[in-house]
Amino acid sequence: MIETFWNICLLHNISTRDQLLREAVRVVQTNRALQLQGAEHRSILEPETLFRWMNQYAGEREFGHFPGDRELFFRLYQAGKDMDLLDYAIQTIQQDRVTGAITVHTSIMDRFKDMCERHHYRTLLIAEAEKYLRGLAESQLYKRSFTITLVTENYIIAKLLKTYFESYLNVRIIQGSIYQPLPLSEKYDAILTIPKFGIKMDEVEDAIIRDSEGVAVNHLLPLLQDTGRISVTLPARMLFQSGRNAQWREQINESAPIQSVHMLPDGLFRPYISVKTYQIEFGRSPSQQVIIGRLLLHKMSLEPEREISVHAEAFARLENWRIDMLLDEDQDTLRSFQQAPVLKVKLRDVADIFRGKSVLKQDLRAGNIKILNISNIEDGEVRTDQLETIDEEERKIKRYEILPGDLVMACRGTVNKLAVFPETEGTVIASANIIVIRLKESISSGYAKIFLESPVGVTLIQSFQRGTTVLNLNPSDVGEIELPLLPHDEQNNRVKRYNEEKERYKQKIREATDRWEQVKNEIYSELY
Repeated sequence: MIETFWNICLLHNISTRDQLLREAVRVVQTNRALQLQGAEHRSILEPETLFRWMNQYAGEREFGHFPGDRELFFRLYQAGKDMDLLDYAIQTIQQDRVTGAITVHTSIMDRFKDMCERHHYRTLLIAEAEKYLRGLAESQLYKRSFTITLVTENYIIAKLLKTYFESYLNVRIIQGSIYQPLPLSEKYDAILTIPKFGIKMDEVEDAIIRDSEGVAVNHLLPLLQDTGRISVTLPARMLFQSGRNAQWREQINESAPIQSVHMLPDGLFRPYISVKTYQIEFGRSPSQQVIIGRLLLHKMSLEPEREISVHAEAFARLENWRIDMLLDEDQDTLRSFQQAPVLKVKLRDVADIFRGKSVLKQDLRAGNIKILNISNIEDGEVRTDQLETIDEEERKIKRYEILPGDLVMACRGTVNKLAVFPETEGTVIASANIIVIRLKESISSGYAKIFLESPVGVTLIQSFQRGTTVLNLNPSDVGEIELPLLPHDEQNNRVKRYNEEKERYKQKIREATDRWEQVKNEIYSELY
């Protein structure tokens, strides 16, 4: 039924998400009007009469001009009059590849429902409800003893939801944007939202934060009851970025203390989102403990793989909310670093950090500028003999140039790679997959490399990673990593010992390899 309706629409250039939704609502609303009027005479269902009814009950004023003639509406009516409008909306939105609208995994709605039942919440608000339609349908939340307000910014989706939920007196539909103050006087026990990620909002007055995620939370919090909770899905960067984001975290934890932070499973929102995500619950009432954990997807349900509690006062003192480190199994090693009496410095205070240049494959050609890519870093060293080149003026690429002694670091890919750039002939620039760390006098590149590839360093890097299974690091985030600041002679001693032992190890490998080849060939020669 749904595919037949789609096909008729597509044959008549009704193809965008909103166009497909609009015509389905127009058909269902016309059919409902006919049923209410008791108009079941066969003549009513003739194309001419049906078209007049549509114009009267679902016409241009509500839905705009119908993009076809009487025959087209008649065919759409026959195909779609008995469709389940909610199922149609779910499938149409899921098939949309233009707007990039996300369909939230049903486990998020199930977890929200469990939270509401656990705390005996009754009045719920679901923001940008089109993202949660599948969860609504499968959980049948609207058939339970909840009073639900669904908010959507989209006019057609609001009309669709009003049409579908018309008979449910406990469901209210509001058209409005969560990125602006909502004109609502009611307060709710529980709010669910996954704001748009990574958009800077320009029209925000007197706000600490302009990121769409923070703006949405700021506008939704005033709608929360004193004993209520808001459950928010946020990307990793909102939990650790400094500057305005850090100020926002501190402010929000004072006005609506964090109740829990859970790391969501990798790939839960694919193909819509590929960054690491977290589900955070804020509440109006202070909590003695903050629950932090890591969730796994098991048979379509989110279940805790690991959970611990942190005293609320201790959590409030944290500079960021990087729970990855708190959940790390090797807590003793990490804690020993954090509690060590040695002075620590952030990379951004002792280095210039930048990402390389984006170079397209078609730009690679014989030229005077060499390109360092991830594939050129092997076993902690740069292989300079296989660098590709481009033909470009040096003045245009000067800002991406790598100098001897720079620490280079992979910021994309599946494996974290680090190396100190060696002396080499000619000009070499970093590709966009490389972050260059140009350290100042207080820290040597070799020492920084050793620390960052250590278990503690790897944990710190992973805590700033924005991607899920694929590495995704940002230069500003790398700048937040702390290094222990040792005297120069101690740094140099550790680097010297490291390099000597590595060379001894490589020599042993070479000797063992040569011996193996020799013995193997001797055995081969004795076979006959």
